[in-house]
Amino acid sequence: MKLSSNLRLILLIFTLTISCVASESPKTIDLTTNWKFSPDENNVGISEKWYATDFDDSQWDTLDGGVRWEDQGYKDLDGYAWYRKKVEIPEEWKGKDVWIKFGAVNDAYTLYVNGVQVSSYGDSQYSFADKPSFTKVTKEIKYGEPNLISVRVNDWGNSGGLWHTPIIITVDKAETELYKPLSNIPINLEKEGYELFWEDEFNGNELDKTKWKHRALGPRRAGFGTPDAVEVKDGYMTIRAYMENDTLKVGAISTEGIKGFKYGYFECRAQLPKTTGPWAAFWIQSSKISQGEDPGKYGTEIDIFEYFKEQGGDFVSHNLYWAYGPNQKTSGAFLSKVEGIGEGFHTFAVEWTPEKYAFFIDGLKYYEYKNAISHIEESIILSFEPCSEEE
Repeated sequence: MKLSSNLRLILLIFTLTISCVASESPKTIDLTTNWKFSPDENNVGISEKWYATDFDDSQWDTLDGGVRWEDQGYKDLDGYAWYRKKVEIPEEWKGKDVWIKFGAVNDAYTLYVNGVQVSSYGDSQYSFADKPSFTKVTKEIKYGEPNLISVRVNDWGNSGGLWHTPIIITVDKAETELYKPLSNIPINLEKEGYELFWEDEFNGNELDKTKWKHRALGPRRAGFGTPDAVEVKDGYMTIRAYMENDTLKVGAISTEGIKGFKYGYFECRAQLPKTTGPWAAFWIQSSKISQGEDPGKYGTEIDIFEYFKEQGGDFVSHNLYWAYGPNQKTSGAFLSKVEGIGEGFHTFAVEWTPEKYAFFIDGLKYYEYKNAISHIEESIILSFEPCSEEE
């Protein structure tokens, strides 16, 4: 009888264990297949609210992600197209951070959840055709019921669409552990042999004209550069973006013509903007960059950081450009993820040597790049860049 009793007890525990496992909700839901799809060749999707929950997509085609749209019946499609899909989110996910992740989107996209725009990746020459991206959508999710996910994709030519997996919605933090620092040990500038060579603490109540001049005054993209957008007060230099008489006003300052730099560790401490559309930037540029294609002789644009709030708020991008003109080249955007980067002050830096560029945030190294090294003097720039089109 004891043997029988023990067997019953073991079987009972085993059955309960299986029951518990079976009732657990998944940490990740695959979104790859069965998207409603429509080209938007006349670019009317936004004005007609194709992202809205009450929009009728019943006449749209059905496509899968993980495959180019050219291979699914849209061979000659370039430009805009839309994907829409409904997915039910488990009640058990409530209280957890929820993320949508794309393996790669060719080339740029805007993401909507339940009719609300939550992020935008890719602008001008920033393609996400070869890199993953993810967006926190916790605030927009409805639990225990279907949620509408809409994606407006902009293909600049050749392949297009949600062409690489994974395409998922998840509460698994491991799925978002990308764009981390290469090391958790902060750089020690004294140990690396650096000494302070030049600085501006922005003391006083006006821009120090022995160090800076206003840059890019007049029309610029969809905005207008003006000195009025730059203010120095109480130890801070503030660059604003604001509307005045239906014109977007922005500002920028540069050391060009005053002081040039070649090699070193360049750092600024900054509080990032809260707005979408215009973006903040700290960069270095050569005045000769459009005169030839050799970055060693003509220089490289070194984007120490650019902050696009549309990318979800926790991301900073770094980039390199050279050979301005018809044969312009770029390293492609490097993304760094820092939770809470949009709050408070943070330091952003690049180490530029004859052998490499290394990008840092709050003293931690995120990337190294050993190509397109400039070997000439360049100027420091701080700017608030206007968007390419009115928003």
